[in-house]
Amino acid sequence: MGGFDVYCAICGCTFSSRLSIDSDDETDYTYDGEVIGESDLEWLDHLRALGLNRGVSGDRKSFITGRGYYDDAGAIQVHRGDDPNVPVDPDEKGTHYFTTYCDWTGDEEFQPVFPFHELCFQEILVRCFKDTPINGDVLFALCEGLVGNDSNSLPLDYGEPTPPYEQYWECRKGEEVLVTNPVEIPEVSKYLEGLVDVGKDDGSDTSSDIFNCLPYELRDKIFQLLPVASVLALKAASGSMHATRFSWTARLDAELPWLWELRDIDPFTSRKLEGEMSRKIAELDEKSQYTRDGVGYIPGLVNRRRIWTVCEEIKNLYEEKLLV
Repeated sequence: MGGFDVYCAICGCTFSSRLSIDSDDETDYTYDGEVIGESDLEWLDHLRALGLNRGVSGDRKSFITGRGYYDDAGAIQVHRGDDPNVPVDPDEKGTHYFTTYCDWTGDEEFQPVFPFHELCFQEILVRCFKDTPINGDVLFALCEGLVGNDSNSLPLDYGEPTPPYEQYWECRKGEEVLVTNPVEIPEVSKYLEGLVDVGKDDGSDTSSDIFNCLPYELRDKIFQLLPVASVLALKAASGSMHATRFSWTARLDAELPWLWELRDIDPFTSRKLEGEMSRKIAELDEKSQYTRDGVGYIPGLVNRRRIWTVCEEIKNLYEEKLLV
């Protein structure tokens, strides 16, 4: 059997930061370094895996390994980590061999495991589950039920751009977003630095405000019908609507859960700040969407939103599994 790559069960991407960037190769099989920018690519190297050890006592049979690396031909080498369920001798030092997704040789000692980037699991999947503890046994059963006989990833919708599931990972120009760090995104931090709290409003004359005559229930209904950016624009334009309560974090969780930096900002201290936030959110929403026509987007944010959508699919399948 020849060599081949396997990919992250959560984001569908490679486990190596050794990528072709700004190669002199005249083909399109290289990434543009300017698009990747300041993104830290080391997150790609931080591999861990979810497995099942039926031989341990107790109700929980699943385990998560320590960090490791992808070897080749479906195999990973990982440290045992802190999970007592990892089926290796705790006194044995160094890394331990596991096969991923399938028993490629037919004679593996341990059941295949499902590899993932540490960052994808801890920073995105856990957030998507809203900090509800994830039952590893259920998650493993879910992955096991999805995987085929010769899989190198899970059959999930990994969004656009679609990761290249070739024998080996291909660095395709225009698809740099797949490898950019989806958590530490300098462009987003810089984008939000300009949001300055200009202080509390002294109050507004609402006598000529057309929304002033509306009862609270109707104002709240209007908020429910508008996207977050439009709600903030309305509150900035109307003193009456500015004074009307709005469930900020609940709406962020429902509409922009992948833009978690916004949760630390209180936009309601002034109408000017509400107006600024409205513009920033609308722009970030646009810059989080992938297009093949130019790079007007923020690569790391596009990747985060893409992975978040995959995590939502995993969460939905997980919840269905709990009902069985």
